[in-house]
Amino acid sequence: MGLGIYFCGSIRGGRQDVDISCRIINELKKFGRVNSEHIGNPDLVEKGEDGVKPGDKYINNQDLKWLQEANVIVAGVIQPSLGVGYEIGRAVAKNQKILCLFRSSSKYVLSAMI
Repeated sequence: MGLGIYFCGSIRGGRQDVDISCRIINELKKFGRVNSEHIGNPDLVEKGEDGVKPGDKYINNQDLKWLQEANVIVAGVIQPSLGVGYEIGRAVAKNQKILCLFRSSSKYVLSAMI
């Protein structure tokens, strides 16, 4: 069965690194079920799933459910994202195992809070 993995990655914060997210998700799938693999979908636009699902409340509830169910959290912190930071904070509060992935050559400086 493997691990339940929740992958956090930027959607509304910018989709510039969606190709990297897709590659990470494909690697993670070797170890278990990635319940948030839609983040690696290049067709998902910055607005997110608003056109497909009932909107922000649905997205929030679904993502928090997946986060709660996960054994491991992997966060792509390459692109600044308020949502990813929020999800990391929720996972920290639950003492979940978290791996944050950052590209040291990024033009961004990683927050000391991460």
